[in-house]
Amino acid sequence: MEQVSKEELALISMNVILHAGNARDFVYQAVDKASNGDFDQADELMNQANEEIITAHKAQTETLQKEAEGFDFPFSPLFGHAQDTLMTVKAEMNVMREIIKLYKRL
Repeated sequence: MEQVSKEELALISMNVILHAGNARDFVYQAVDKASNGDFDQADELMNQANEEIITAHKAQTETLQKEAEGFDFPFSPLFGHAQDTLMTVKAEMNVMREIIKLYKRL
């Protein structure tokens, strides 16, 4: 069974956290733009957030696929935190999309 090093998993984890955090920043900037009526910019920022989420999700999914293929991963609270961060930001994005829709109706 192939072993993944703790350092490699830490790097993957930080990559997920970085891109999820970038997505969160774009989402909140988008809501701010929408609150000021700048919907084109809000949509662009949401698109940027989505690209960051895709990058983070891809890193997570590749890791999970490797484990399913038989790679041995060390226990990592950091990877758990990365997954939690990604899930939370995805939920925030869904809520903020609805808030932007409400701003557009106003």
